[in-house]
Amino acid sequence: MKPKHSFTRLVMMVWLYLNQPLFKPKSILNPMMFSHTYDRELLERCYVRKCEIEQQRMLLERCWQYSCEIF
Repeated sequence: MKPKHSFTRLVMMVWLYLNQPLFKPKSILNPMMFSHTYDRELLERCYVRKCEIEQQRMLLERCWQYSCEIF
C-alpha cells in the first residue's frame, strides 16, 4: 500500500499542471516533463533558500562576535 503523501503529491501535480499558463514559452504540455521540471525548480528554490538562511546565520554570528568584542 502506498503512503498517503503520494496521492497528495499526485493531486498537487495534476492541479499545478492544469493551472499552468497556456500559450507561454514556459508552458509544458507533457505531464511527465512538467513533473520533472517542477521537481527540479523546487529543488533549486529550496537550495537557494537554504543558502540564504546560512548567509543570514553567518551575518548574525559576525554581528554577535563584533558586539561581544566591544563589551
